[in-house]
Amino acid sequence: MLLQLKSLRQQDASLHPIDPLLHQLDESCQHFDHSLHLLSLELNQVSTALSVLTAMLEQSKLDTLECEQVYCLLEPFAHRL
Repeated sequence: MLLQLKSLRQQDASLHPIDPLLHQLDESCQHFDHSLHLLSLELNQVSTALSVLTAMLEQSKLDTLECEQVYCLLEPFAHRL
């Protein structure tokens, strides 16, 4: 939609009053895209951490571990989430 607005603006010089708004909208879109990218990276890290945790829990002999040991295994993941 932003591209359509920019195209309309280029076709009609009388729409110059909307230039500051188009610029502001463009910056907002860039900020939004950047935030989505960072969120995607964060979710990928969480997914990887959960996969590692799942594999670790499947391999561990949880019934032989003390509660404090299990807590120590899970604490870094709890902080990350």
